[in-house]
Amino acid sequence: MKSDRAEKGFIQALLGLLLLGALIVCLMLFGKPYYRSYTLGSHTRDFLKTEIGDIAKIRSNVLQNAAELGIKLNEADLSVTLDQKVVKVKATWKDTVDFWGYYQKTFDFELYEEY
Repeated sequence: MKSDRAEKGFIQALLGLLLLGALIVCLMLFGKPYYRSYTLGSHTRDFLKTEIGDIAKIRSNVLQNAAELGIKLNEADLSVTLDQKVVKVKATWKDTVDFWGYYQKTFDFELYEEY
């Protein structure tokens, strides 16, 4: 009688740990694109505070930061404009999460920063 309860408790604990591990892996896989997007926005905000007015430098910095983060950002999808002492940076890109070949999800991201 005691061994049946002990085995049942062991199996429940093992299944619980497997479920928790699967949840952590999914959060890591699906959280990476959002982390990259937030980091690119943060780097862009910081750079805009230091380089106001030099559009070419801002553009190259955003593209360089995107490449370092592993974001596939094309020059055509990046817009840097200067309107009355306000620099606006707009960018769009897609990121696909591949769940080991079983499931793929594409996320659309948009960056809009101004300073």
